[in-house]
Amino acid sequence: MMLKMILIGIFILLFIMSGPIIKWILTAMSETKTKQSDNVGLMIGYIERLLILMFIAFGEYTAIGLVIASKSILRFNDLKDDKPNNNLEKIDKTSEYILLGTMLSLLIGVVLGLILRNLLLMK
Repeated sequence: MMLKMILIGIFILLFIMSGPIIKWILTAMSETKTKQSDNVGLMIGYIERLLILMFIAFGEYTAIGLVIASKSILRFNDLKDDKPNNNLEKIDKTSEYILLGTMLSLLIGVVLGLILRNLLLMK
C-alpha cells in the first residue's frame, strides 16, 4: 500500500512537471524566442494530457485520436503564415513547433496514462 502511494505521488509530480518539460524542449528547439505567453497553451496541454490519461484509464484508446484531431483543426489557421527556416538544427515554422508540442504532449500523456492504468490495476 505504501509503495502504491509513493508511485501515485511520483505520477502526480510527473503530470505537473509535464508542462514545463515540454516548454523547455520547445524553447531549446526553437529558432526564435517567443514572447511571454498568457499560459493558455500550457493549460491546453494539461487538459489534453488529462483527457488522454482518462481515455487510457478507461481503455478507450481510439478516443485519443479525437483529442489530436480537435487540436489540429483549431490550429489549422495558425499554419497559413509559415515561413521556411534555413537553420536545420532549429525549428521556426509554426507548423513544426505546434506538431512537436502536440507529439511531446501525446507521448507524455500516453506514457503517464499507461502508468496510471497499471497503478489502478495494482493491488
